[in-house]
Amino acid sequence: MQYLGIAVLEGEDIIWYSVRTFPGRNTLPDIRPQVQQYLTGILQKYRPTVLAVEEPFYAQSILSDNLKKLTNGIKTWGKWKGLTVRSYTPPTVKAFFCRDQKTKQSLAEAMIEQYPFLTRYLTNLPWRRRYWFHVFDAVGLGLMCARKLSREKASPRNALLPVR
Repeated sequence: MQYLGIAVLEGEDIIWYSVRTFPGRNTLPDIRPQVQQYLTGILQKYRPTVLAVEEPFYAQSILSDNLKKLTNGIKTWGKWKGLTVRSYTPPTVKAFFCRDQKTKQSLAEAMIEQYPFLTRYLTNLPWRRRYWFHVFDAVGLGLMCARKLSREKASPRNALLPVR
């Protein structure tokens, strides 16, 4: 809950990206208002219509009730703001972009293929690498969501027939 990776995309073009650090206590009452205020600023500045959220998946994140509540709170906040909200797990994003190994490293490399300017964030320093992986995760999440939404719009939808 200490870091929040953010990427704003227009279609497949990256408009802005960042990692936001939330110093201090990692308790839900402390972080939730900070996250909502931060996201509200991004919403006002960039006017997105879709919010893609990474679901807690790995053991450490699943065991964190605060992280699960914060994730659900972000999705609820997005719906209240009128955004289309989509959520995906990290393995889903990695499987979408990575052929062989589905790791943070391979996702970062896939994002660098798409956006070469991100190369500067793939450092050999372990502590910096972990920090910037949040950007690669956010960009991958946003790009996958954009591509899935594009496919949904391009393919005709089947009519839903009520069953009685």
